[in-house]
Amino acid sequence: HPDFAELRTRFPDYPGVRSIIRINVERVSDSCGYGVPKYDYVGQRDTLQKHAEHLGPDGVRDYQINRNNRSLDGLPGVVVA
Repeated sequence: HPDFAELRTRFPDYPGVRSIIRINVERVSDSCGYGVPKYDYVGQRDTLQKHAEHLGPDGVRDYQINRNNRSLDGLPGVVVA
């Protein structure tokens, strides 16, 4: 998409990034949260970034081609350049 390069600058430079998903939200709803358990936020996970760094750019591309070419329900995945 022609806007990808510009939009990507608005996010951290994670290895293996290949898409930015745009959606139009029609409605947002929430609940009171009375039944939601409390927890302590301890930080973001770094597992995905470490995995991508371990694979390297070619390994990430191969992984995406071989493992992410279809969604779990069989729909076509994002095209890998």
